[in-house]
Formats: sequence, C-alpha cells, structure tokens
Amino acid sequence: MADRRKPVPSEERIQETDRQFLERTGVGNIVRDVLAKIVANRPADPIDFLATYFVSQEEQSTNVQRACQVIQMTHHSRPVFESNVRVAYDILSKPKTTGPASKVQKKSGLSGAMYTDVLYMLCSDIPTAITSKLMKKIQCFDFEAVPYDVFRSAVFTCCVLQDYVALSAHLFDSLDSQKSGKANKVLCDAVLDQLRTALGSSRNDVKRIMESGYNLGPDGLHLALDRALTRERSNSLQTLDNFVMEACDAFLTKVKKNS
Repeated sequence: MADRRKPVPSEERIQETDRQFLERTGVGNIVRDVLAKIVANRPADPIDFLATYFVSQEEQSTNVQRACQVIQMTHHSRPVFESNVRVAYDILSKPKTTGPASKVQKKSGLSGAMYTDVLYMLCSDIPTAITSKLMKKIQCFDFEAVPYDVFRSAVFTCCVLQDYVALSAHLFDSLDSQKSGKANKVLCDAVLDQLRTALGSSRNDVKRIMESGYNLGPDGLHLALDRALTRERSNSLQTLDNFVMEACDAFLTKVKKNS
C-alpha cells in the first residue's frame, strides 16, 4: 500500500484539485496498478479480484498469502501466469533479517519450508489424501534453497491438478444419474481407462495426442461407455471419493519426483 503522507491542513485541501488529491494520497497509482492487473489477468469475477487484491496488501498478510494471491490472479493457461509466478517467487525470496541486533545478516532465497507452505495453500481445495500423494513427489526439505524452475514446476502442477480434480468430479457427476453420490462401477472403470490412456500419451507423438483428445471427447467417452455396458452388466457401485482418487492416481504417475 502507499506510504502515509503528512496530513494537509483543511484550508489547503479546499484549494487542491482532484488530480492533486489523487497524487498526494497515492490513490491514483494504486488504482492504476490494480486496473492494469485486472486487464492483464482477465479474472472471471473482477469485483472479487479487487477485494482479494486489497486484502492481500494489508500489512498483516504474510509473504505466503501474498504470493498465493498473485499466483491465483489468473488461470494457468494464460500467458501472464508465468510472470505472476515469477513475481510470487520474488516475494517469497525477499531478504530476511536474522540474528541478534548487533549482528544483523541478510539472507535471501526461497526456503523449502516456505515452498511447502505455498503448495499446501494452493492445494487447499484438493482432497487431503491426494495432496499428500502429490507432496511426496514434489516436496523439498525445509532447509533447502528452492530454485525458480523447481518452484514454477510445482506451482503449475498444483494448479493443473486442481482443474483435474474438478474435471474428475464433473465426469463422475455425469455418471451418477440418480445423484446419489454413487455410480455404476463398470461405467466408472470405462471412464477411468479412457483417462489413463490419455495420460499415457507421449508429448512428442502427435498421433497419440490426437487420439487422446478423441478418447476424452463426447464421442470417445460415449463409445467407451457403450462398449462397457455391452460387455458386462454389474450392480457394483463406486463413490465420488474413490473415483476422484483413482483418476488422480493416474495423473500423479505423470508427475516427476524431485531428486
């Protein structure tokens, strides 16, 4: 937030123009900055974006909270996401004063402990069991200095996984025709097989990529479900939690473990 300026006597305030008032208080710069961020990030709910932005600027907000707010300004598919992650990393890597007053030292860099705090905050909407499995792959020791490329990869993985969990829940909902929280296991297994096939595709194999897109499209899923019903009849049911967990297990096999 802008530094507080010395109060101006009421007589002088009467004489100042609107422009001078905005310049004196620093409000103009703040508004221009947040408007620029809205335009760059194109949030789905600009009003909520504004509220979150100003809350994050309060002094009591921690660096972790500020960093997460910057990361979550826009979807990970937008070009500006990369620069937001860089800004977040810089916020977390600010030099910190340590040691007794007589021997003040400056240390900078992102610690493993703070890195972990950020990832857990980004995964707050993901089921705990899934987050725990993810963290076993991308965790760093608390005392480690985390480089930017490791931070960026982990943040991107968390954001993609959040979308993936939502997609899995949506797929299950389409199978739960009775809206009972349970769906036919044969149909669930057919959809999960389609997901595993898609995730198993090589990034460099164009043909496999195209096939994966078809497998997860309406036509591909319909064909898989039709084959499953023709092949086997069963009254076994699967819950939403189990379906999402199995779907995420397939996703996590593609996440590289930090060495």
